[in-house]
Amino acid sequence: MFSVLSSRRIAATIAGAALLSFTAACGGSGNAEFCAQAPWTKAFTDYTNTAAGAALDPNKLNDAGQKLSADLKELAGKTDGDLASALNDLAKTWGEFKIDAKDPAAAAQSAQDMLKQTQEATTKLAKACSS
Repeated sequence: MFSVLSSRRIAATIAGAALLSFTAACGGSGNAEFCAQAPWTKAFTDYTNTAAGAALDPNKLNDAGQKLSADLKELAGKTDGDLASALNDLAKTWGEFKIDAKDPAAAAQSAQDMLKQTQEATTKLAKACSS
């Protein structure tokens, strides 16, 4: 059974990952204007708001992750090079993140994996926007 404590831990992990995604630096890249606008922050804010309201419903959290993935893919299509690659990495990470309410241990592991992959993609995003 999926416990309230497990869902709160997962929601906290998700929120932390989203906050990490806001830290990308802006610089002189070919996508400088796009980086300066940082439209991915809106996608993560929307996700965080949805996830906060759905913390006890794994299906809603999974749906929110799929929407975030689609939003990031759309943004990647508006860029090129390393920035597009970083956004696509984030989209893939969030698209693959699933919570199985029947297996809290797997859900916790999935959240840890997602957090690691999000940190890696965020580092790539920051580098793409600062070069």
